[in-house]
Amino acid sequence: MEVKKKMSKGNNSTSFDFLEYGNASLAFVKKEIHKEENFTTDVFSVYCADGTLLAAFDSKESAIAAILQSGLEHINLH
Repeated sequence: MEVKKKMSKGNNSTSFDFLEYGNASLAFVKKEIHKEENFTTDVFSVYCADGTLLAAFDSKESAIAAILQSGLEHINLH
């Protein structure tokens, strides 16, 4: 798939690269660290190809399952 090749680890892709393909059905998971006072936890955020935050989950598996159940295609950016 050409999208995967253009977005390989050695390539500095931007959100414009997603929009170039015009496919709003792609979604990716980004691991983020949520800090609040003395509490820190990992959050797995789901983003649409255009960078819009769709949802956040406590595990990567839950985030991917939600993508697939929503009819979106999960892409791995790493």
